[in-house]
This record gives sequence, C-alpha cells and structure tokens, in this order.
Amino acid sequence: MREPVKLYYGSRSMEVAALIDTGATTLILPKGVAEELGVEALGEMDVELADGSLRRVCYGVVEVEVRERRAPVIAAIVERGEVCVGVEALERLGLAVDPARGEIYPTRRFVTRL
Repeated sequence: MREPVKLYYGSRSMEVAALIDTGATTLILPKGVAEELGVEALGEMDVELADGSLRRVCYGVVEVEVRERRAPVIAAIVERGEVCVGVEALERLGLAVDPARGEIYPTRRFVTRL
C-alpha cells in the first residue's frame, strides 16, 4: 500500500508517496531522495534485501511524518528504488497496518511516551 509521507531533514522537507512495507525493518531512502534532502550519512550498516542478499549501506536520521504523526527514525540509504516505511518507523510513530483491510491505524494515543 502507498501512503503520503513527509520527510524532514534540517530546514528541508519533501512529500512523497511511500510504500508502507511491514516486511521491511527500517525506513528506506533512495540515494537521490537523501541527496535532495541533504541527509548526511552517520555510518554504515549491513542489511538483508528482499532477495536474501546482504549489502552494506549508509544510514542517516530523518524525521518522517505519516498521518500527522512525526518522529525521527534511522533511514537506510540505498542506490535506487522508492521510499519505503518499515515496521521500526511505524512503531516509532505509533502506527500499524491492518493487512486484511490494507489500512493504517494508531496503536496508541501518543507518538512517543517518556
């Protein structure tokens, strides 16, 4: 399923139609999107792709907003593809997916609890 998502990095922001993918762990940003936002890589991490292959990719932190909920998340920066919101980002935002209805719903009242 696709959902309008707003990405923020410093003073820059952009809205995209992102894939909401409960099979993905983290937020995935294509390199072109990361460059347009000015995202600085904080380091590298190993990731497993959908085909089972392993890759080492850069990562950074961006703020993501879905359904008027906004929070910072780690983003894997990949060579190509599309913006993909994984389960870590959904959990951070207090959102989940109902697979039977293909809908996003809140799992709690607050985005982040202290």
